[in-house]
Amino acid sequence: MYVERLTDEELKKDFVDPKYGDFYRNIDAIIEHSYYHLGQIVLIKKALID
Repeated sequence: MYVERLTDEELKKDFVDPKYGDFYRNIDAIIEHSYYHLGQIVLIKKALID
């Protein structure tokens, strides 16, 4: 996997533009965002079943 190959130095580099933070921050945000939507899906599924 590509992310596994990133070194600490690469993770600290700016992501596209400095205003977006570093690679680490963006990878973390993508994971957090995915879990947010997973929670929404779980709540919708529960509402439909109950």
